[in-house]
Amino acid sequence: MPVSDDTDATDDAVGRRTLLRAKELLQSSPLGAERAVRSGDERTGSEPGSAAGEFRGSDHDGRSYRLYVPPGYDADEPVPLLVFLHGCRQTPAAFAAETGMNEVAADETFLVAYPKQSRVGNPLRCWNWYDDTEATRGSGELAWLADLTRSVTAKFAVDEDRVYVAGLSAGGSMAARAIVEYADLFAAAGVHSGPAYDAVGSALSALSQMYRGDGRKGRKAGIEAHEAMGDRARAIPTIVFHGTDDDVVDVTNARQLTEGTLRASHLGVDGDEETLEVDPDRVKTGTSGPYEYTRRQYRDATGTLVVEEWIVDGMGHAWSGGSPDGRFTAPDGPDASRLLWEFVSEYERSTLEAAADAQWTLPVVGPVSLGWRSRVRARGRKAVSRLLER
Repeated sequence: MPVSDDTDATDDAVGRRTLLRAKELLQSSPLGAERAVRSGDERTGSEPGSAAGEFRGSDHDGRSYRLYVPPGYDADEPVPLLVFLHGCRQTPAAFAAETGMNEVAADETFLVAYPKQSRVGNPLRCWNWYDDTEATRGSGELAWLADLTRSVTAKFAVDEDRVYVAGLSAGGSMAARAIVEYADLFAAAGVHSGPAYDAVGSALSALSQMYRGDGRKGRKAGIEAHEAMGDRARAIPTIVFHGTDDDVVDVTNARQLTEGTLRASHLGVDGDEETLEVDPDRVKTGTSGPYEYTRRQYRDATGTLVVEEWIVDGMGHAWSGGSPDGRFTAPDGPDASRLLWEFVSEYERSTLEAAADAQWTLPVVGPVSLGWRSRVRARGRKAVSRLLER
């Protein structure tokens, strides 16, 4: 995916950003004078942010990653894990510094794994989210990310019910793939400035999707995501962030992602597309610095909050609320790092699976009526009750 950088995005007028140049970026051609990311570069050994705790570098199956261990971590007390995927031309250290996620983890006591895309995998360090050989269950980069997650879970005291995945730009797109392909591993996801699940199938169609978007594909993306989950189908809670002035990944992608996620989740717990209501359950507007934003919440057939969408008016292709020293951030926007954690941390994978297993039907619109199927398991009823209490 092209550069995860609001500054670079605004340097070029939209009219001069041609598909040919974008194709070169996406296919990882050398870019000559492109600046390397210096902020928190791992080669310098610098430590991002001011969070206490440990920021460890390690390798897994020939690829590197970093792991943040908060000061409150206790090997006898399992904690949540967030797998956090950087954007193009970023490193784990730079991404940690610019998003401030380690500070959130220190406050809330959870582990953060920062997988690193290598220049061998992509010279611009983009996750190859659009390539099915790299981004489907059991294949390529996504399989490695899942295996890395299991490895961290095995080595540390991790609550396996509370493992989450999120990312920015190319990393956000890969996170959208991960929550679908590995619904039995990740409980919830966060996608910042990235296209929907399987929105494209080739480099050229990826370019068209990013720059133009196509809200009409939300239904298709949702159906494909539901089919990909197979017998693992369930609600896949996702928080979405996007700026209206993003000229790298058009904001239409956020709306497509929202509808696709909502549809896949609804089919996972209901099975009847006809009962889906795509209008938000709640809408709130507000301001953050110079930005106005709209926050929309969407619920599935069980009443579970499935998608929370933040559209920030005037923001470009950058992490909302990140460090003022970052190249990839909009520091005056809503604090995406804390908002992301507040959203995903509410979900437990086993609870979502139990709700789907219960196979009960609650129409989202019209008179409230419950059509229970026979012999609904007590575990499912209890799970649903917990979700409805949110």
